Amino acid sequence: MKKKTTPQKTQKRNTAASRRKSSNKETFDPMRVMSISSAYWQSKVLHAAQRFNIFTRLKDRAATVVELAAETQADPRGLEILLIAATSMGLLDRKKEKYRNTPFAETFLVNGSPRYQGGIVSMFDSWYGAWGDLYQAVLTGKPVVDKPHDQGPEALRSYIYGMHYRAIAQGELLARKIDFSGRRQLIDIAGGPGTFCIKFCERNPKLSATVFDLPQTLEVTREIVGSFGMQNRITLKPGNYLENSFGKGYDCLLLSSMFNQESPQVIKEIFRKAYEALDPKGMILIQDQMLNREKTGPMLSALIGINQLIHTPGGAAYSEKELTDWMKEIGFKKIKPVPLPSPSPFTVLVGEKP
Repeated sequence: MKKKTTPQKTQKRNTAASRRKSSNKETFDPMRVMSISSAYWQSKVLHAAQRFNIFTRLKDRAATVVELAAETQADPRGLEILLIAATSMGLLDRKKEKYRNTPFAETFLVNGSPRYQGGIVSMFDSWYGAWGDLYQAVLTGKPVVDKPHDQGPEALRSYIYGMHYRAIAQGELLARKIDFSGRRQLIDIAGGPGTFCIKFCERNPKLSATVFDLPQTLEVTREIVGSFGMQNRITLKPGNYLENSFGKGYDCLLLSSMFNQESPQVIKEIFRKAYEALDPKGMILIQDQMLNREKTGPMLSALIGINQLIHTPGGAAYSEKELTDWMKEIGFKKIKPVPLPSPSPFTVLVGEKP
C-alpha cells in the first residue's frame, strides 16, 4: 500500500532539492578574465625595473624617486609609477618616500647575489615581442623568430648562472631520490652549468661525471665546476647533441629539460644516441616539465609548449606517456616514474638498457 504524500512533505523535498542544486552551482570570479588577460602587466613591471637596474642600484641602501631618476635618467613621474607597482608586487618596500629592496629582491634580483636570477628575467623580457605574435604562430604552425634564444657572451653567462642557481635545489633533491650505488660514469647531455653532476658527485664519492654541451657554454660550466672543487671528477666534453655522438662507456646518462624544444623525430634520435652511449644495464634518467597523461596540464608545462611553438620549428610540451612510449620504442626497459614532492615542477623517469 502506497504512503500518502502530504503537501508538507512535498515542500520539504522541493526545498532539499533546491539546496542541493544551489550547493552544486559553481561560483565564478568575475575578475578572473581580467586577471588572465592582464597577466603580462606584472611581468613587464619586473622587466622594466630590471632594465633600469633598480634592484642592483638599491643594494644595501634606500633611495628616493628623485635620486633614482637622476641615476637612471628616467622621468620622475614615470619612474615613481613603476616603483609603486613594484612595491605592490612585493619587490620593493617604501618608507618615508624612500624605496628599498625586499629580501626576495635582494636574494634573486641584485647582480652579484649568489642566487641572482637577472639573466632569466632578461631572457623572458627578450621573448616578449615574439609572444605578441602568438596568433601568427598558431595560424601557421611556424616559429615567429629567425634565431631562437640568440644570446651574446655576457647574456649567455648570466643565463647559465641563473640556471645553476635554479638547479641547486632540484639537484640536491634528485641526488637523494636516485640510487647511484654501483654507478661509476655519468654523462649529462646538454648539461649547461653542470649543477646536477656536481650534486650527484657530492653525494656519491665513487661517481665521476661528464658534462656534454656547446663549447661557449662549457666556458661558464668550467667556472662553476671549479668553484665546487669538482674539476678532477667532472669532465667537460664539447659537442652538439643534434650533430655529434654522445660517446660510449657510460653506466648512467641524464637528459634534463631538453625535450620540449625538439620534435618527436629528434627526441627519438636523442634516445637512440643515449642507448648507444650506455653500457648494458646502464640507467637512463630523464626529467622535464611534462604534461600529464591526459594532456590537460599542468599550466606551466602547457605554457612552455606555447613558448616552443613561438621559437622552434618542431618543439612542444610532451606527456609522460609519450616520452615513455618513445623510450620503449628505442629499446629501454623497466621505465618508471620517480615521485617528487611539491613544489618541484619536474616529472622524472628512469629506465634501463637491457
